[in-house]
Amino acid sequence: MARIDYSSWARLSLSISNLKLDKNNPRIPYYIPTKTTKDILSYLFEHEDIEKLAEKIVGKGFINHEPIYVTKENDSYVVIEGNRRISALKCLLNPSQAPSVKLTRKFEKLKNKLGNDLIDKVEVYVAPSRIDAQNVLFELHAEGKLQWNRQQKNNFIVGAGATSGESIEEIAARFNVKPSEIQDSVQEYYLNRYFTELGLPTDIEEKALNTNFSLTNLSRLVNTNLFKQITGFKINDGKLQTQISKNKFNYLISYFVRDIIDKKIDSRKLNKVEKIEEYINKIYNSIPDDIEDNGAVDFGPENTQNVDEPPINKKEKKKRKSPEMLIPKNKTYHTGSQKLDILIEEAQGIIIDMHKNASALLLRTILELAVVRTFEIHNSRNQCINQNGRTKNLSDNLNALTKRDSWFSNKAYLYDLKKFIDNQSTNWNSLESLNRYAHGEFILPDKEMLRAVWLITEPLILMCENKN
Repeated sequence: MARIDYSSWARLSLSISNLKLDKNNPRIPYYIPTKTTKDILSYLFEHEDIEKLAEKIVGKGFINHEPIYVTKENDSYVVIEGNRRISALKCLLNPSQAPSVKLTRKFEKLKNKLGNDLIDKVEVYVAPSRIDAQNVLFELHAEGKLQWNRQQKNNFIVGAGATSGESIEEIAARFNVKPSEIQDSVQEYYLNRYFTELGLPTDIEEKALNTNFSLTNLSRLVNTNLFKQITGFKINDGKLQTQISKNKFNYLISYFVRDIIDKKIDSRKLNKVEKIEEYINKIYNSIPDDIEDNGAVDFGPENTQNVDEPPINKKEKKKRKSPEMLIPKNKTYHTGSQKLDILIEEAQGIIIDMHKNASALLLRTILELAVVRTFEIHNSRNQCINQNGRTKNLSDNLNALTKRDSWFSNKAYLYDLKKFIDNQSTNWNSLESLNRYAHGEFILPDKEMLRAVWLITEPLILMCENKN
């Protein structure tokens, strides 16, 4: 890769409030919504120590020792490098942008400490394009001292290819690395996206999707000639494909994932080709003979980070009918679950102004059953059940459901559902609010809250109907 001439890039002093955070930040996993600044800040605060960074800025001053890079997109300057620092500065400048009431109060105190030293402008380098900025990011985070974790690097590599339309060989040439390094990143990205197709218990799936999961050890297994020979595994034309059946492939990958999480295998135990092949053969030979042949894998992940559709309208149209029911009577639902259908029918007979506490409990139960039914439709009901045979808590099951973006044809609804379960949400219409209304001793639900819960639940009911 040719040496970048930074001196040719414009250097400007820009208002922090006008800088936009990057929706395609490689630090943020694919299943996290990044539609708004609040979405991005919510994730970065929880996982990237923005609060500590802000405290450091207040205590020691803002030392811009590493350049901040932006590029102009749609008449706005988007931060490509320096999103953590700009996030901290944005919230110091305007504490109401912090993702929770507690953090807002904290940042109001930090802002007061700064007094007249409040920072409202920052010097930035303006990259000619996002592709040019990617070259800087690769040097800093893929090879330099500020390295991303494995998943973040993979997100970046795949994103770089999507932006430029380059082949693996062309990306490798641009970043001056071997094509095999880019190939590994692309392969790991697809495998990571495929984890939600494995039917793993939600707690195991959560660990597999965590940035601490060792994708390196998984790559060590799937990159062997033996694994590729027996499975036909490859990444081709934007898809993960196999020659063996999906059930057999899922069996193998699930076994690998569990053993990596349980630390039964690692780089020391599988440090020779012979040991790796012995392990793969052992797992392959343990596949049950009667496992169903359900066709080869042909998996193409969808990118749901930047959904351009507007969010579903949560404002209920005024109804002339009197009295208004908890669930409108104008439709009969057939979800494939008799109990769920009965509960919906009962809710259609409850006047929304009466029995509000019972209504909140009933809506919560309907939502819970709809989530389980959705998993059941996709032959994954066991993922909603714990070791004692009971349904896992609603929060865990909803969290697992929203990671399965391929199940949602309406991406705007998926976005709203993710916002509904966000534990950093300050919105009154959230799962945490519903739980407080349903179980809290001193909080009573109102009509608006009950309407809002049905509005976020009904699209899931309709998904059950469409698949029934």
